[in-house]
Amino acid sequence: MPRPLELNRCQKCRSARVKCDGRRPRCGRCERGGRDCHWIKAASSTSPPHTPSQPSYRGTDYTSTQNPGIALQDPLAAKIFRHYMDKLAGWYDLNDSRRHFIDVVPVRARYNPLLLSAILAFAAAHQHRTLGEDEYLEIAEFYHYDSVRRLISLTRNVDELPIGESLAAICLLRSYEIITQNVSSQSHLQGCYSILANRHVHLTTDLLSAGFWNYLREDITASLIEHRSLMIDLSSQQISLDAGEEGQGDDADHANRVTFLLGKVINRCLAVDSPALTFEEWEVMKAELNNWKNSLPPSFEPIRTPGLRKGVAFPQIWTIRDWHVSSLHYYHTAMSILWLAEPQPEPLNSFQRASKMNSLRSRLDYHATEVCALAISSDSAAVWVNAFGPIAFCGPWLQDSAKRKEIKGDSEKWAKMTGWPVSTTPDALAGSPLGTDQ
Repeated sequence: MPRPLELNRCQKCRSARVKCDGRRPRCGRCERGGRDCHWIKAASSTSPPHTPSQPSYRGTDYTSTQNPGIALQDPLAAKIFRHYMDKLAGWYDLNDSRRHFIDVVPVRARYNPLLLSAILAFAAAHQHRTLGEDEYLEIAEFYHYDSVRRLISLTRNVDELPIGESLAAICLLRSYEIITQNVSSQSHLQGCYSILANRHVHLTTDLLSAGFWNYLREDITASLIEHRSLMIDLSSQQISLDAGEEGQGDDADHANRVTFLLGKVINRCLAVDSPALTFEEWEVMKAELNNWKNSLPPSFEPIRTPGLRKGVAFPQIWTIRDWHVSSLHYYHTAMSILWLAEPQPEPLNSFQRASKMNSLRSRLDYHATEVCALAISSDSAAVWVNAFGPIAFCGPWLQDSAKRKEIKGDSEKWAKMTGWPVSTTPDALAGSPLGTDQ
């Protein structure tokens, strides 16, 4: 069962990640420190919105999102909201040619307090990471707490839950958790899973579907970094997948199809208690990936331009669209996992074992090289953020130390530019798990 969202610590103790005695209205730590003690309260779905004559805030009393129209009259809230639209929304439309997070989410946020709070929390946290101004962290924490209490209130009446907007908000809150260095926290992913677990998700072209694909990509990123299965079950009994089938949808739908295939490979191969693949299972999963690759339109074919950049160890390959990069990243990652999970039909002698290891080393190096080369040739923050999972998993299989050094340096550069914490990626790239450098 997913862990419930905790309300047994005041905001100051939660922010400092210290134990709170739970005393109200003022806990012991705040009383000794002479601080105001603020507690998260579940939002009432029936209480009328508070509509002050003009937006204002004092210290940590920032403008409530209970009435989004009033909240966006606050210049500070409006600037943070615009920062999301201008700099961050495109991250979530990586594989969405219909641009739900750019064009739909901001409109819905004008009428949905939870969605607006989630946008403000994530966008303020991003500004804190990139600008280094403490005020933005305080703002981010305020709206994060506001989002949590609203989410608690909404999930008490799941049948009346506006699931598309709520799932979009949960994706943004997960990004907040990551960007504030709480990388291993899974509370909002778990909350999202609890909402989806008993629902039949019919994937089409609406906001719910856009939120689902974002949720799945976030889950994939965490799983690849932590080498574990997903938190969501992708069995056919739960999800109907129309997007991305051959002959249906648009160019971007192929990206969602391979996202789904990678998720299935992760769940089957990276689960701690998962039994070894049978040869028949392995052949089916590999055939699915090969069929996906063979069905791609010519637009997905990478363009190879030697000499495009000087002084790089990787081949110069690039694509027209961001979703072409993310799709190929997921394909190469899925293939890497499958090669590692390939069953052995019979015992091998020493020579055969050495030959098999050399073949595996070569294949993994090829897939890792393609993943890293495509990321390095991109100028898209959305691509870089989505690439951290594939790079963390595939990058260590690079056999050339110059390549590992280059992708490590570029990952750190992208982290500074996007505000995304990638501490696990450079650590993973420190050495090769399959032997010495070439």
